[in-house]
Amino acid sequence: MSATAFISTASKLDQFNKASSSVKVCIEPRSRSLVHLTLEPLKVAALVIAATTVVFLVARMGNLCCWPRSGQGPAPADATKLYEMGALAWVRYTERGRNLADLSETIQKVNEALEAAGMDHPQRNDILLILIFALLEQRLDQSSLERIEAYFGELEGWTDLGNDDARAIAERVAIYYQSCNQAPSDSDLDRCLSYYTKVRKYSDKPEDWANANLKIATLHQNRGQFDKAMGVIENAKSACPPGRRDLLTVMSIAKFKLHQVRWESTRSSEELEKAIIEGEAVLQIDLMVPTECVGILVSVARCILLQSESSPEVELGGRMENAIRYARQAVGLDTGDERTRVEIGFTLADALSSRRTQPNTQQLDEAIGLYRKTKEVLEGDAQLLANLANAISFRCEKGEVVEDGITVQSAVELYEEALDVSDDNKWNSRIANNIACIYLEKANATKDEADYEKARENYLKAANYLEEAAENSDHGEANDISYYRDQAEIVRETIEKLKKGSDSPGRKPTPKRKLTGRGSL
Repeated sequence: MSATAFISTASKLDQFNKASSSVKVCIEPRSRSLVHLTLEPLKVAALVIAATTVVFLVARMGNLCCWPRSGQGPAPADATKLYEMGALAWVRYTERGRNLADLSETIQKVNEALEAAGMDHPQRNDILLILIFALLEQRLDQSSLERIEAYFGELEGWTDLGNDDARAIAERVAIYYQSCNQAPSDSDLDRCLSYYTKVRKYSDKPEDWANANLKIATLHQNRGQFDKAMGVIENAKSACPPGRRDLLTVMSIAKFKLHQVRWESTRSSEELEKAIIEGEAVLQIDLMVPTECVGILVSVARCILLQSESSPEVELGGRMENAIRYARQAVGLDTGDERTRVEIGFTLADALSSRRTQPNTQQLDEAIGLYRKTKEVLEGDAQLLANLANAISFRCEKGEVVEDGITVQSAVELYEEALDVSDDNKWNSRIANNIACIYLEKANATKDEADYEKARENYLKAANYLEEAAENSDHGEANDISYYRDQAEIVRETIEKLKKGSDSPGRKPTPKRKLTGRGSL
């Protein structure tokens, strides 16, 4: 039905034009869907008709369009007139600068129209729809929110409610519940989840549907409901429309990241293994933009490095070589972001210098160079200082010609600098142990009492650090305390024998390095 079919006389059209500044409308044959409305640029419409016909109004606000969807007979004149006034105020608000006075008039007149209209009024649902969107333009209070939810609940049974309108309303309410307080209550989050579920229900576009699933999964994840979050992502991944590999990529990335979050929470080696498998599967899709691809490459490499440290019993096969390859690929996709560049260099250096790969001297020299370059940016970073010390110490063990500054003493100095800036006593205990190892290796070779004494002092430091963290210690850490104190005692005995010039056999102190990786993703 064309727009002109609603105009019965020239005089009525003239009356309307005086009231609405001659706004012109173009409307295709009537359909209940918003996508079949076409508006001339910067134009909206509100067509006034006689009391014996329906009122036809079009108002545009984002994706809002409302018009009479039913013709169940004459409407009460007062409700119809109030609705006309409210709709024209809404047109002025949405198209002429979003003046708050126009918004207030819209809400006032449409509220009055709703009060004047009965439950069976042919335009009740149109009144409710425009009122909901007008209320959503305000700063919501509890009273307004309750009205919106009640009106939306009534509209959801309306067959003419457009999915775009329904999705927009549900999303606005969901966002409100998610951000209404600095710390939303469980009740707020339940309501938020309920409305994002409605957003998914009313999403016609695959992109909107996918985004709604991600929102739902994130809500579950933030509440520690990892199984529910994973269920949402896996269901969405399996239901991706054929040919939409872009959406499959999005869901695969979400699944990879959720495995990482679950690992951070559980420290489960199984979860880390799943993260690596999913991350490597994502890298095979090859649809990511460079910035996103760099992030995944570095994250997968870090997962592999973490597995190498946290699960020494796991056979890595070629995974460490993969970690190096992923980091090098990330270097080749340099996005120009300094922070990203630092993270890539840090990751590549960690992979090149890992004792699990038995690197050659060229790889260790490259790692040391990368650490030093990163150190220029990350001054005072305890982890970087320790990793650089690890690489230098390892390089010295290999022998051969080394650059100036690559000595075991420089490694000790870097370890000590790391201790000065770290407040993690568990981690500090491992650093002190590694310092003790360096001095012990030197002393075992030279029989220097001063080096033995330094080794003993650092074993005692390692034990003390771990005892200070006793409230969070586990059985393995208790064993480490005993090991450190036992080593300190063996070294003391060795010093006493040296002083006496005794060659009698006895317990010999044996250095055993501790891994000092990040321990997190």
